[in-house]
Amino acid sequence: MKKIFYSMLMLAMAAMTFTSCEDVPEPYAWPTPSDEEEEEVVVTPTGSGTVDDPYNVAAAQALIQTLGADVQSDEIYVKGFISQIDEVSEQYGNATYWISDTKGSTAGQLEIYRGYSLGGEKFVSANEIKEGDEVIVKGKVVNFRGNTPEFTTGSSLYSLNGQTASEKPVSETLGTLDEPITVSKAVELINALEDGGTTEQDAYIKGKITTIKTTDENIAKYKNIDYIISDGTQELTVFRGKNLDNTDFTEAGQINVGDEVVVIGKLTKYVNPNTGAVTPEVAQGNYIVKLTKGSTPAPTGGNDGSLAKPFTPAEANAFISQMEASVNSTQDYYIKGKIIEIEDKNQFGTQYGNCTFYISDDGTDKDDKFYVYRTLYLGNEKYSDESWPKPKAGDEVIICGKVVNYKGNTPETVQNQSYIYSLNGQTSVGGGGSNTPGTLAKPFTPAEANAFILKMDAGVNSTEDYYIKGKIIEIEEKNQFGTQYGNCTFYISDDGTDKDDKFYVYRTLYLGNEKYSDDTWPKPKAGDEVIICGKVVNYKGNTPETVQNQSYIYSLNGNTSRSKRH
Repeated sequence: MKKIFYSMLMLAMAAMTFTSCEDVPEPYAWPTPSDEEEEEVVVTPTGSGTVDDPYNVAAAQALIQTLGADVQSDEIYVKGFISQIDEVSEQYGNATYWISDTKGSTAGQLEIYRGYSLGGEKFVSANEIKEGDEVIVKGKVVNFRGNTPEFTTGSSLYSLNGQTASEKPVSETLGTLDEPITVSKAVELINALEDGGTTEQDAYIKGKITTIKTTDENIAKYKNIDYIISDGTQELTVFRGKNLDNTDFTEAGQINVGDEVVVIGKLTKYVNPNTGAVTPEVAQGNYIVKLTKGSTPAPTGGNDGSLAKPFTPAEANAFISQMEASVNSTQDYYIKGKIIEIEDKNQFGTQYGNCTFYISDDGTDKDDKFYVYRTLYLGNEKYSDESWPKPKAGDEVIICGKVVNYKGNTPETVQNQSYIYSLNGQTSVGGGGSNTPGTLAKPFTPAEANAFILKMDAGVNSTEDYYIKGKIIEIEEKNQFGTQYGNCTFYISDDGTDKDDKFYVYRTLYLGNEKYSDDTWPKPKAGDEVIICGKVVNYKGNTPETVQNQSYIYSLNGNTSRSKRH
């Protein structure tokens, strides 16, 4: 409004000048545009604010000046040219930009604060708008705090360069090879789908690999890989992905944790038919279009650092030695060994709550020992109670956490980012030692499991995992492992015969704590000895059992991985 008033004032002064004598010297100099200031443009307010007759920016500014501070107008339409773009947020799908009445000019411009794209849709790419575009904006205006004229949050583009939402062509892809969408954006788009829905368009998604889910054996067999990518905020499963240029994977190691990829494929909202759990995925048929190798190597030994196959100290050293110097791993690894003597100054204490020691496969001091640096206590918490049992030389531990190749010459755990997952089979402070029932060192018998669980509150899942050992009683065909649900239900007893103290293993997962997904994998059968690990529940107060899909077969006839036949 001030600019309009100034323009009108300038016109009036010019008219007065035209009536004076031309040979009379000017008493002062007329203002002229400087290099820093834009020349004033006289704009007459026009329009009625409707879709057929939108306001120009000058008229919208005049309207806003009539509003009280923070009073919103009714919905109006304003036409202008984009003069400045502050931000297009792909994370939130909105944009903050400015429009003016003159293309290429910022004079009299009006701010559109966090507005949406055509038809109220979220912005997918920063390239959807650019300076100079002619737009009609639909929304409410306000004089924010009495000094900032703007369109309020929630406005949208009615038209962009003459094109309305109904005329907008469907983009061939979501993102491009050069400007792929983030994992967070992909998850946002997936969450907007109906359960089981899939996008019509392919999407280019960029992320860093955090997990390889497919085993080496199945990579070679099926020529594809299930893996997870992340942008540091969200995770996305790439389902049965193919290699560069849609070629087969032929062996493990062609992609690794830490590699950065751009994947093209349709986005889908997978819903587990058994549990109802939702998994954002890139659907089968996807492939890698760009691969940038990262610094995290592939495991070199027989184990992969998972809970099911923890590294030995020697394997941990070999694996971490391949990592880039002083760069922390992006994921946790498990390392199993026995403690070599701990010095008093490195013991757990309540001041720092952590502990430092070496481990080896047998607890003796040797060249391939592994350095556990300032690790936390059981349950991934600081040691804070002197009554808690302290680890000592000879104790068997499984360490879980981030690892680093410190200065390029010392493989170790990252300070305060690892913890003792188990201590002589005990996984919690309250376990009371290596002879505590329900631990890996001393699993429950079926009868002990029943007695323990019946003391629990009805319908309340346990907060920690327990181990139960027994032999399988005959499994009905409908309860066998299968690729549809990936779990299995059966009873176990101490000797495999049907008896009153048998224990109910309900919908347990397979070896390695994963779903059964390959019919060539060996299926448990009557008489097999198993150790079950997982959460338990006193179902309805009268049925002790494992929690659906929250337990798994830790060992089957002594095997802890499906790679071994029995």
